[in-house]
Amino acid sequence: MGRSRYAERVDARLGNTVNEIFLKVPPKDARKVFANLADAAKKDGIVYEEDDGEIRPVPIMARPRVIRPEQEQYFHKVCLDLTRAIEKLARMYVDDPRVRALLPFTEREERWLRDIWAKVGKQPQTVVARLDANADFADDDWDKLHFFETNSVGVGGMYYAPACASIVMRTVVPAMQKQAPALVLKPQDDQRQLLLEQITVHARAIRKRRINTAFVQEKDAVGGPNEFPYLVDYFKQNGIPAVLVDPRDLRMKGDEIYAGDLPVDILYRDAEIGEYIALEEDGADVSALRQAFLNNQVVSSIAGEFDHKSTFEVLTTPELAEHFTQKQQRIFRRHVLWTRIVRDVKTTGPDGEPIDLLPWLRRNKDRVVLKPNRSFGGMGIVVGPHVDLATWDDAMAEALHADAAETGGVVAQKYVDVKVKDFPVLDDGSISLEEFYVVCGFLATPRGLGILGRASKKRVVNVGQKGGLTAVLVLV
Repeated sequence: MGRSRYAERVDARLGNTVNEIFLKVPPKDARKVFANLADAAKKDGIVYEEDDGEIRPVPIMARPRVIRPEQEQYFHKVCLDLTRAIEKLARMYVDDPRVRALLPFTEREERWLRDIWAKVGKQPQTVVARLDANADFADDDWDKLHFFETNSVGVGGMYYAPACASIVMRTVVPAMQKQAPALVLKPQDDQRQLLLEQITVHARAIRKRRINTAFVQEKDAVGGPNEFPYLVDYFKQNGIPAVLVDPRDLRMKGDEIYAGDLPVDILYRDAEIGEYIALEEDGADVSALRQAFLNNQVVSSIAGEFDHKSTFEVLTTPELAEHFTQKQQRIFRRHVLWTRIVRDVKTTGPDGEPIDLLPWLRRNKDRVVLKPNRSFGGMGIVVGPHVDLATWDDAMAEALHADAAETGGVVAQKYVDVKVKDFPVLDDGSISLEEFYVVCGFLATPRGLGILGRASKKRVVNVGQKGGLTAVLVLV
């Protein structure tokens, strides 16, 4: 049976049409939807911990974003190839001094990295990465998405995304379907399941008979989403022995690593090696965790350590193209934003032209943004088109004085307009549409694709900056 004419209309105008359906819901029922949405989010633990320890709920947008199957297939292929390119960075770092210059580490980080790579570099590597992108599923040019950041250690949203989709499916979608029965939606691939599958594949690749999994997270860490307990529960519900453990509490018993009484086969980490080195410098014993890296028992493995924004300088530098396949190079040209560490250097510009970087950045501030290379949470970003020249000059001066070895320095990245979408909001009992900036984080594995949707009133769209979540559902 072919699709109804109404479903085709939804295809043609995804964003606005979905809003139109929502606005047809009787006001009394719509207000109940908003209330149920907030209650479910709180009950299901969609919360964020501020640095001062305050727990706040994360808003969920009241209507889903909708993706078509052919779009999902395209994004999956692109993201999978980009993730495979990222997996090459460790060997490139060890073998090519040009790459080492673009991916700065501290001296101790580099020592850890080299020691581990010398032991496991020839073994299978598993990188679980969320690729953040500016994507518009409703645009005629939907396939021109732009990636602006990788997240390959401690990927956020693996619980948020499926939980958000489940909440919207049971609280919002039924009310919309009463107004539009032809609107049939389904959740995307569950990112928790994708993670479980990748951990299973890695365990088999390193010849482990079990898949006992330790989720490694500092017990006294404050701030951010606290998703690991939910991931532990998911693994247990699927028959996988799992535990949440502080890196300082891991112990060796003979040749095996233990978390409490559980012998551990795979460790899923939420931090870069720099944080474990900091614990070590404070006198903590993290030798069991280090041994896990040396045994290649960690996911993301050491190949995922290159969680730098300057990763995209490696991908967009013509002289380094030889490291990648022709297909990957085409993806970089089409979808990866031009990125350069701020420094006094001759390089290529966004259009491939030779430039002196520093004077070019001052002349072209409206074309770029500045970002701390190794920070996260949307902090410290300066958007060139939205600041005056004096502010830009100050930010450039600060970038030039940043210690690249300690902090990774600052990158300049090509500016693209953040996508804007209308969402229903409830204000004093009245329902109307308001504009929000939106971005997506794509997690691709050979078995599927998950998307973390986010929305904010700020141009820097991040849950840590008090942004919210959008469920991304598939049009059936």
